[in-house]
Amino acid sequence: MADYQDIRGLRVKYLSADPSTTTVGEVWYNSTTGTLKGTVLVSAWSSATGPTRKNNAMSSGGTQTAAILSGATGSDPTDSQEAEEYNGASWTNLTNMPAAYGYNVGCGTTSDFSSMGGGYPTAVTTVFDWDSSSWTTGAALPAAKIEGGCCGPGQQALFAGGANATPGDKDTYERDGASWTVGGDMNTAKYAPAVSGTKTSALSSGGVTGGFGPPGYRDVVESYNGTGWTNETSTPVNRAYAGCAGTSSDNQLLFGGGNPGTLTSTVKWDGTAWSTEDTLATARSVLGGFGSTTAALASCGNAPSPGAAEEWDTVATVQTLTTS
Repeated sequence: MADYQDIRGLRVKYLSADPSTTTVGEVWYNSTTGTLKGTVLVSAWSSATGPTRKNNAMSSGGTQTAAILSGATGSDPTDSQEAEEYNGASWTNLTNMPAAYGYNVGCGTTSDFSSMGGGYPTAVTTVFDWDSSSWTTGAALPAAKIEGGCCGPGQQALFAGGANATPGDKDTYERDGASWTVGGDMNTAKYAPAVSGTKTSALSSGGVTGGFGPPGYRDVVESYNGTGWTNETSTPVNRAYAGCAGTSSDNQLLFGGGNPGTLTSTVKWDGTAWSTEDTLATARSVLGGFGSTTAALASCGNAPSPGAAEEWDTVATVQTLTTS
């Protein structure tokens, strides 16, 4: 079996105190405490500032420190025109969308964001684009959809799945500014999937299939390469209406959602397998997800008003190492 010297090309240092600065993967023996120490990457959720209003089933996009959400549905409020932007510390109310929609989905950045479809109980093809200062009506979806999944920059978005008259669609649409083209069908028809990445490298996880409501909550995972969808390893737990973050088909952080009970669990995809990660402090579904697998934001959903938020961070931490 390879030892530390074989792997790192270095011997384990014997030190009387932990060094003031270290690098990830560095290991040493602290002779004062009699412990083997090392620097490792640790990921966890922590509390963050939530939006000023309760929101769920809305569109969301951006990063952990530059996020945007718009629309909402439910009894408090009903379908909404409202939009907010987050700068990593506080939320600011934006100009309302031109019309009120819930179960809309969105993706992009705070300067290139698009809200697509929605309109429960009547689905629409409407797309609204935000350019950091105002809303305009963008290229309409090829078909009316609610509860789809989408990813990428707003003007170069991928839209997949969703529902209208049927409980789950296989449709895939790729946007190029002022127009949409039809991409390869998903292998499994679904609505409310968690989709992250880009229109040439995306991952879709979970969703609802085979009917409206809880019996169809699934663990199905598919990746998209810009042409077609490929089935991947299923998620550890069936879920839909989850939040997600990621930059390609090779990485995704999947959190919250329902099956149909509301979840706190978080899992991460590394392109090959799923791992179980730190749990959300508050169970939430139909939430907003933003960012990457190392720096993400979970916001709103069917959590207590005003829809508290949580941050996911991966940081280098000195820990005592054991053989277990």
